[in-house]
Amino acid sequence: MTTLVLGVGHPHRGDDAAGAMVARALEDTKGVVARIVSGDPSSILTDPLWDTAERVVLVDTVRTGQRPGTVHRWSGQRLLEHLPATGGGTHDLGVATTLHLAAALDRLPSDLTVIGIEGACFEVGHPPCRPVRHAAAMVAAALVREVGDPEPDDVLQVAVRIVDLEVGVDTKERGDVRLGES
Repeated sequence: MTTLVLGVGHPHRGDDAAGAMVARALEDTKGVVARIVSGDPSSILTDPLWDTAERVVLVDTVRTGQRPGTVHRWSGQRLLEHLPATGGGTHDLGVATTLHLAAALDRLPSDLTVIGIEGACFEVGHPPCRPVRHAAAMVAAALVREVGDPEPDDVLQVAVRIVDLEVGVDTKERGDVRLGES
């Protein structure tokens, strides 16, 4: 089974990097094809796997008024029922309009999950805040578990790929850590 993970967002605009961080962390995961979408979100419709992957997961930063790092999860069809096609600016369609366009063209994947990570700072050149980095690590680890039957070390290593950006754990120490053990 192939899962297409699309990490939407600009890697150098603060919390907007959440989707890109998740995609980057999943790059070497068996059964996953991870792509970073840092430009126009409508470009996802040109990816050949959009129409052929058994499952599509779109990860993006959102603003709903919740605390930064809050994780939201919606099925694609249910999200469309509650999300207006709002556009994304003068040069792109935005994620909401892209999903509505895919539905209108009868190209909405049957198994589409949209994961939103609540962000607060979108300044160019700023790093993502700690709650967003931790949420991205947890989302990446959860997706690894959903895709197959990974070893606990695999899940931990995916989460550590993101958390290592801020936590100074050397390789030997990190290798000694086991999930479920103290």
